[in-house]
Amino acid sequence: VERFRQSKVLVLGRGRGGQQQDVLGATWQYVDWKELQAFYPEIDPDEAAEQAARWTRAAQALPPGQYVEPSVPPAKEVHHAAVVYLAMLRLLKKYGTNMITMSCGGGLGTSAALCGFPCLGFSQLLDDGGLGICEANVDDTPPMLMALHLAGRPGFVSDPAIDTSQNRIVYSHCVGPTKVFGPSGPQNGYRIRTSHARIGAVVESLPPAGYMTTTFRTNVARKQMVIHQAKSLGALDSENGCRTKLIGEVRGDIAKLFERWDQFGWHRVTVYGDLKEPLTEFGKALGLEVIEEA
Repeated sequence: VERFRQSKVLVLGRGRGGQQQDVLGATWQYVDWKELQAFYPEIDPDEAAEQAARWTRAAQALPPGQYVEPSVPPAKEVHHAAVVYLAMLRLLKKYGTNMITMSCGGGLGTSAALCGFPCLGFSQLLDDGGLGICEANVDDTPPMLMALHLAGRPGFVSDPAIDTSQNRIVYSHCVGPTKVFGPSGPQNGYRIRTSHARIGAVVESLPPAGYMTTTFRTNVARKQMVIHQAKSLGALDSENGCRTKLIGEVRGDIAKLFERWDQFGWHRVTVYGDLKEPLTEFGKALGLEVIEEA
């Protein structure tokens, strides 16, 4: 709890730069896009090329003939992602933290604050023991902090799809960790893909099967936390939807989970491990009412 309260998360694309907000005791530091952009000219093209090559070398190739262009991003998109990542590192160092979230869609839109997709950089931050979180949503970030401080493991923010006919959920997003057991754990396979919109360069992580996972999310305004569990069945190999897709076999009543889902928004945060009891106690220690949704 003390480590949670000492955390500082940079938030880009929401709020006004320079402002701070207390979120369950942690600090949300709002930063203007221009502070990130200011680092772009400092990035050595050779340094970005080296980072892009590092990601590309470690990535798995797509199965021959299974996917067609533009499923594989051009090399320039991976290079642009590396520039964004290296600029993020400099911004994080400036503020003395390793945790960042941003309203990515806005940064990639008309403002052009992002010169590439941040997803590969977010994945790298997660694998290295920091936080890189999509969409700057106040209720996605506390669970990510909780998973990191409690278990030393990254969370996976997702837009889940529920299949009541098979008692399954597919947790999906265009970013995800490749070291689901933490920085010192094994790395699972991943691919570099275009986003589901067929642009940019993102991560398709291929998470392992056979482990219990714990999925939860806060509602800071209501001082509540929702939680459920599912056994990992591995990655769903499908061209549809966001790229990283983890299949979970739900423990409990999936009909109940389906009926109540939208009470906590659509996103959820999944962490590997049978962590329901300690995360429940963590939530209570932060002053949250904990609700078992399945």
